[in-house]
Amino acid sequence: MPRRLVAGRRVGDLESEILEVLWSARGWLSGREVLERLGDETRAYTTVMTVLGRLVEKRLVERMEEGKGHVYRAAGDPDELTAQAIRSLLSASAHPRVALAQFVDDLDDPDLVAELASALKRARRR
Repeated sequence: MPRRLVAGRRVGDLESEILEVLWSARGWLSGREVLERLGDETRAYTTVMTVLGRLVEKRLVERMEEGKGHVYRAAGDPDELTAQAIRSLLSASAHPRVALAQFVDDLDDPDLVAELASALKRARRR
């Protein structure tokens, strides 16, 4: 499995596999449950826990204390994570309105522009 981007962040093979496990679970899992669902008996528990920690640092996974340990879940589905990354990038800009306007001006996909216009109409109705 090649490295890929999730919400603008590079993830490795095992990170991607763990995200897939968490997305399919749609709930909180312990590190042991993640390991079991990966279905690879050769994989070390400590490796999975290290990778879960990295995914938490990347804000792709959330961690919560439960009992004497922790449980984990995806911080959102792939689209939600991408939307969070866009919001984060805009908030980091000195001029978010200018950055957003530049982004929209550079769009060259008519279907995406139409969907954006539709989303803006829905937002104005709220």
